[in-house]
Amino acid sequence: MRWFLIAAVALVSAPAAAADLSWMSGCWQQVQQERWTEECWTMPRAGQLMGSGRAGDAAGVRSFEFMRIAPGADGVSVFWGAPGGGSAVPFRQVSAGDREIVFENPNHDFPTRVRYWRDGEALNAEISGADGTKPMSWRFVRM
Repeated sequence: MRWFLIAAVALVSAPAAAADLSWMSGCWQQVQQERWTEECWTMPRAGQLMGSGRAGDAAGVRSFEFMRIAPGADGVSVFWGAPGGGSAVPFRQVSAGDREIVFENPNHDFPTRVRYWRDGEALNAEISGADGTKPMSWRFVRM
């Protein structure tokens, strides 16, 4: 009986495994008149996805970002965002479902929350404050 309790405690205290994010992979776009936003995500390998994004209009690219999602030291996924090629900022996974993942960094000025989810064939992305304030969202379709 004692070994059962030890095993149960080990399972409860074990860190969450990195989420399966294969549903994010591919190249995605949102086009609204002359403005466009694109994100491309690799297939997961060893729990890691690499991503890049850019946004612009008829005149050219206005912004870009390099992204990575990888297991942290404890096995929980971390989203690393580097807008404009700057220093990467970590956002730790706080929840995940079959086709949704949410990351937060309460110490970052804005955003503090990054959320991705699938709705049918669309990939949605949203950044916001931790309590959902000042949301900015994108609804991508596959390119």
